[in-house]
Amino acid sequence: MRIFNIIQCANLGGMEQSTLALLSGLQARGHEVELLSLNPLGAMGPLLAERAVPAAGLPYRGRGGWRSVSRLRARLRRVNSDALIMTGHNLLAMMALGGLCRDRRLLSIHFHHSGVKPAWQWRLIYRVAHARFSAIAFPTDFIRYEAEAICPAIKAISHTIGCPIALRKPPTAAERVSVRLALGIPPQALIVGNAGWLIPRKRFDVFLKIARVIATAEQRALFAIAGDGPEAERLKRLALELGIADRVRWLGWQSEVTSFYRSLDLAVFNTDWDALGRTPLEALGAGVPVVASVLNGGLGEILNRENYGPVFTSHDVDRLGEVALAILRHPDAAASLVGAGQRRLAQVASEKEYTDRVCRLLEGRTA
Repeated sequence: MRIFNIIQCANLGGMEQSTLALLSGLQARGHEVELLSLNPLGAMGPLLAERAVPAAGLPYRGRGGWRSVSRLRARLRRVNSDALIMTGHNLLAMMALGGLCRDRRLLSIHFHHSGVKPAWQWRLIYRVAHARFSAIAFPTDFIRYEAEAICPAIKAISHTIGCPIALRKPPTAAERVSVRLALGIPPQALIVGNAGWLIPRKRFDVFLKIARVIATAEQRALFAIAGDGPEAERLKRLALELGIADRVRWLGWQSEVTSFYRSLDLAVFNTDWDALGRTPLEALGAGVPVVASVLNGGLGEILNRENYGPVFTSHDVDRLGEVALAILRHPDAAASLVGAGQRRLAQVASEKEYTDRVCRLLEGRTA
């Protein structure tokens, strides 16, 4: 098949990482793929080029991108594809599809709903989606159930398909030193890290408070944050107030997140709201143990207290710090956690299975 993928934006968040894995998986099956971003191609551009994926980005002008719709329609008229995937919700883009791939359209939603838009806006989006798409896919039941509660009509075409996570052996000591040197991180330190958008709901403030607990008890510990966002300056001030500013490394966005994860001894992830949260899964996939706290989200559908212990439903800083220290101080226990986490990911987050599910939906079958 020739598959055309429209994506809301081309940053390097979880949605984009899943898209890169999917496009690679589709190519491996012999499908031709092409991507169009409704925003300019950002850091995702070079990664698409590495995969030989034809890609372009549009300017995003006007509220909701309405001033770019005519350009989008003109671009879509030139598309010659058998199937279409729209990644991310964009009402105007849905309306602009015309007759393109009318019988093979998949809408892939990667975002939670509560507190993001008013319910009436989501209801409008899903009513239009119900009329214009063959299937709607979600990474977790958590956000699928949110969507179905908002617009019950989509139940007939909605599916939970998980997410794709690559699995790698834990890094050797030499490999860890190599990636640390490339990132400017001291090779012999204990490194605790987190990655993602520096925005309020991601709770990097909780991460920094846990870092203080760890730093007080473990002099070798340093803390690395890969990412950027509007909270950056506030978080840097908080690190100063907590007395750990000299022990935090702000690395900015990393185009190759696997190398970042493999530089870590431990990943700590905290969030108030997340459809899924790829950071803990990617870290485990890269061979790094994880401590996580999620108030609302789908992570518990993949990692929970039964199959992976250090996953919590509250931001109890002292408890999270205590667990983190125990993992840092007991390498055998850390290795056991990674093994358990990777076995779970092999069961429910296989890149191959994820791509197969998408292909089945594009072919009109059940995921």
